[in-house]
Amino acid sequence: MTVRLVQKSAPPHIFSRDGFTTIEVIAALLLIAVLAAVVVSRMVDTSADLAAESEVVKAHLRFVQSRAMNADVSWGVRFDGNSYTMLTDGLTSSGLLPNENSSTHTLAVGSVSASTNPVLFDEWGSPGITNINVTVADGSGSKSFLISKNTGFIP
Repeated sequence: MTVRLVQKSAPPHIFSRDGFTTIEVIAALLLIAVLAAVVVSRMVDTSADLAAESEVVKAHLRFVQSRAMNADVSWGVRFDGNSYTMLTDGLTSSGLLPNENSSTHTLAVGSVSASTNPVLFDEWGSPGITNINVTVADGSGSKSFLISKNTGFIP
């Protein structure tokens, strides 16, 4: 009597050559990561214009404040929707805002408003006895800063 050992083969689906290799999976994940990074960077970038415009408003307010500190009359800024105008003694100034061709600046994006309008500075650079909140806003967000009462500090 002869005993024969029969080797059973594994079911065909265990050693199947169908499917993805490790390299293919890694390449697909890298592609998805790059696309996700591009989408996220585009979403975050929209607030950069708003922040830049807010810094321009601050710089112009500081300029007007310094003019008031070197004059016998009050200087200020009147906000009007998407623009603002430099004032001398309550009237539109004939001077130019920095990097502008006139005493008026029109925002590239959004609008600007203040809790006190117009914002006037005295010979000490003070806006008065109340804090003034200035907000630059567009459809998707806003940036606000505070002009400190008495001292006129603009962060």
